[in-house]
Amino acid sequence: MDHCGWSRRILAVEIDQGVLQPMFSSQRTRLFVAAWIASSILLFASIIRSAQAQDANSANHEPTNVVVNVREADTGEPVSQAGVTLQFIEPVPFGHGKKHTYNAKADSQGRCKLFGINKGTIVLMVTAAHHQSYGKELQLDHDNQVFEVRLKKPQPLI
Repeated sequence: MDHCGWSRRILAVEIDQGVLQPMFSSQRTRLFVAAWIASSILLFASIIRSAQAQDANSANHEPTNVVVNVREADTGEPVSQAGVTLQFIEPVPFGHGKKHTYNAKADSQGRCKLFGINKGTIVLMVTAAHHQSYGKELQLDHDNQVFEVRLKKPQPLI
């Protein structure tokens, strides 16, 4: 101790209303602990919020089946052997998600059934010989949803 009664264990200086005040190790420790607790609470809250958002997203993206009916636009006749491509994104805990692409052919009735597709936004593309291609971003909202696709004949060349 010196003549003013101050300990030589002064580790930092604190500014209080423009006056320099000594900060002792116990004060510094209390500040460190308070900052650590505050940052831990913020981190924990952000983790909880992220988990809740992920649970909400995964509930909306549960797998289901999709039926695609491919018909001619003019006659309504089924288009057999039409190529059907369906893309969707499977949500993952962190990151942008995993992109899946399914390819299949329509049967003789123009029907194609795909299994294990996540609900949410999908991209559906349909091609067939002697028809215009179809491609659209659609919303898959309920189980066993049916999408009707009408393919047009190609435009004549001028």
